[in-house]
Amino acid sequence: MDRQIEILAPAGSYESMRAAMNAGCDAVYIGGNSFGARAYANNLEEEALLRAIDETHIRDKKLYLTVNTLIKEQERIEKLYNYLIRFYLQGLDAVIVQDVGVMHFIHHNFPKLPIHASTQTTLTMAQGANLLKETGVTRLVTARELSLKEIRLIRDNTDMEIETFVHGALCYCYSGQCLMSSIIGGRSGNRGRCAQPCRMPYRFHSGDRMISSRKEPYLLSPKDINTVALIPELVEAGIDSFKIEGRMKRPEYAAGVTAVYRKYLDYYLTYGNDKFNNLIHSREYETDMKELMDLYNRGGFSQGYGKEYHGKKMMSMTRPNHSGVYVGEITGTQGKQVVINLKEAINAQDILEIRNTEEEAVYEFTVKDPHEKEGKLITNVGMKHSKIRIGDRVYRTKNNNLLTRITADYIEKDTKLGIQGILRARLGKELALTLTYKDITITAYHEIVQAAIKQPMTKEKLSAPLEKLGDTLYRLDELEIEADENIFIPVAWLNEIRRNGVQSLQDAITGGHRRNLPSQLKKDKAIKGYNLSNEYDMKDSLSNTNNITKNNQTAKENGDKTFGICVCVQRMDQFQTVITYPEVDEVHGDYDTLSNHEIITMARTTINAGKKFYLVLPHICRALVYEKLKKDIVSFIEENDKIDFIVKNFEEISLLQTLMKEYKINTDIKLNYNLYIFNKDAKEFYWDKGLYQYTAPVELNYMELMNLGVRDCDLLVYGYLPLMISAQCLYESTKGCEKCKAGQRVEDYLVDRLDKKFYVQTHCLGCYNTIYNGQCLSLLKQSEEIYNLKPRNLRLDFTFESIEEVQSVLKTFIDVYYHGSKTYPDLSDYTTGHFKRGVE
Repeated sequence: MDRQIEILAPAGSYESMRAAMNAGCDAVYIGGNSFGARAYANNLEEEALLRAIDETHIRDKKLYLTVNTLIKEQERIEKLYNYLIRFYLQGLDAVIVQDVGVMHFIHHNFPKLPIHASTQTTLTMAQGANLLKETGVTRLVTARELSLKEIRLIRDNTDMEIETFVHGALCYCYSGQCLMSSIIGGRSGNRGRCAQPCRMPYRFHSGDRMISSRKEPYLLSPKDINTVALIPELVEAGIDSFKIEGRMKRPEYAAGVTAVYRKYLDYYLTYGNDKFNNLIHSREYETDMKELMDLYNRGGFSQGYGKEYHGKKMMSMTRPNHSGVYVGEITGTQGKQVVINLKEAINAQDILEIRNTEEEAVYEFTVKDPHEKEGKLITNVGMKHSKIRIGDRVYRTKNNNLLTRITADYIEKDTKLGIQGILRARLGKELALTLTYKDITITAYHEIVQAAIKQPMTKEKLSAPLEKLGDTLYRLDELEIEADENIFIPVAWLNEIRRNGVQSLQDAITGGHRRNLPSQLKKDKAIKGYNLSNEYDMKDSLSNTNNITKNNQTAKENGDKTFGICVCVQRMDQFQTVITYPEVDEVHGDYDTLSNHEIITMARTTINAGKKFYLVLPHICRALVYEKLKKDIVSFIEENDKIDFIVKNFEEISLLQTLMKEYKINTDIKLNYNLYIFNKDAKEFYWDKGLYQYTAPVELNYMELMNLGVRDCDLLVYGYLPLMISAQCLYESTKGCEKCKAGQRVEDYLVDRLDKKFYVQTHCLGCYNTIYNGQCLSLLKQSEEIYNLKPRNLRLDFTFESIEEVQSVLKTFIDVYYHGSKTYPDLSDYTTGHFKRGVE
């Protein structure tokens, strides 16, 4: 097969980068000291990263820099340009980006730098990905939840490169849609600081009854994926780059996993499907898979979502971290010693862990003398043997022999690049050394060659200093010497011409990747920031004038206190309450929880009342719901062409803009807060696409919102925040699927170690779960700050509230924000979210 498939390896450090390259990767992805989604990895400082860019190019490989966090407005102005400029000039191959504002900024200021859309952009269809092409995006990293069929569908509908995770950790939530770590502890996954709350224990309750098992507390912890056996199908799906997860892991992991995927991918591309199938049913394959297990696994592996939509067998619910490899069982105790009946060979410095029948670790030890007798190991466990029982299982969590071998093969032993040389030493002419690597040839020169007075140089004496390439990246595979017989050349000359020649060759290799400085005009604009305020204020003013009804006249007369109120509802009874309030300017109905009949009724009633109606589209829009959503939207528009829409992903933007052209309608499209307007470049990105209405992000604090400017934004002031959007189903992995509880008052919830609740809601149309914060957001007491922000609208989201709660909340907000009331209900059970604290 002629296709070139890239193996893309993680590099959490310089050592990991080298190890992965020695193991056969084609490219590495790595973080610098800013703006990367693994803030706690051993990321490279600037000088080290510049060297890394050169080294990857010398080795004929590529380096992609992660700039895949959301960037606040002030960071964009002060830091982003200066952070990237030296890497750009050095020849950085691409940047991996989540923030559309960063995409816009980079494409404008560094137009020759390819951009890869991070998996954090939650791209699920080509329709969404193609929206990013005009912004310099050349590759999309697919959402990890996609099936092979969905990836094939993307391949058929875009010419962008496709990159997909093939090995390593899975998030429980769609990447880019998780606020759990952010809200719980202020460490945002969107800012590279995820605290991994999905690896913590939870209990799942229905009312007062716990419906999850105490033996399986890690309800949100997926197994790592291993897709070696799926390599033929991954290739046939049209994937261009096989991405290995693991920038937080050790160099041995990066090298070991890379080597396995290199071996099996090359085997398939060379020998085809039949021989590949024979290989993966061999003992050799079993050994290789066991070594991957030794490197890292969580309760074994799954094959991810490629052929499985979701399910309990994809989860590691008894243990959230490295499970190791089963090696034996306790068969007896003798005083302070235990007897282990071994199923696998063990070695000195292996770490073994004994686990009870509840899969709890009761004892861990390092093997000192792996002295086996008839397949048994007797080891001293001191006084702790009282916790150990016959029948307890023993796992190896560190395979020392494997790590030693990987270290020797890929870390300590660098792969050298073969070069060819010609030394010309002609009497009376300059000493010349020509070096060639692939199609690159250079010649270095030195002093005039002199005649020998005593001992003329032999070819052996001439070649010996030239072959001493030491700690360089090269080895001299071939050296031709063209020399006169009666000459003398000092060894110092030979050493110097060798050093100069190697450096010149290296400069020639890396020089082909260098770029020129972008124009000064662009640089000045980047550093100063875009002055978009007048442009946006004009649009804000127009929108607010149209948006605020006569019933808001009291607020209008207060000048700065002018904004509308928009309310999102999930049920018909909530709507029937909300529509009676004259102060409400917009009603947002949730597509996921309402029937088509209810949506049409809501829209008609709202529009007839002189208010705007927005249909809130699903969090996730994959191929399986895209066609139904398209059909439904067409029917809604045909019924009432004044319906507007709130979108939560790029696929929905593309769908609506296509339908607007097809049906020649002019509907408003408003962006939900999960599309992350963190900076003014993000606004300009959407502005260029004809999108002018936004919802302010929920991870910015008051000062950051002020710095961004939210006059063109709705601002969420009340609601239960969705913390996770997951393709997994808590019902299916515990008590069994119950199609479907969407739209009902939530009686089912998770409870964490601190007894905090998180409500669970299912969406069976798109087959995903939403996990909500159990503590409701309320900015009731922050009215003065919000008056200063001057948002377009206040937004209140009702999810599980009863009619009485809707009435109480809405009346209180109207009293405080419109009539200046200072009487507040008890807010001890509420949170102000990030309005005060923000995220790192």
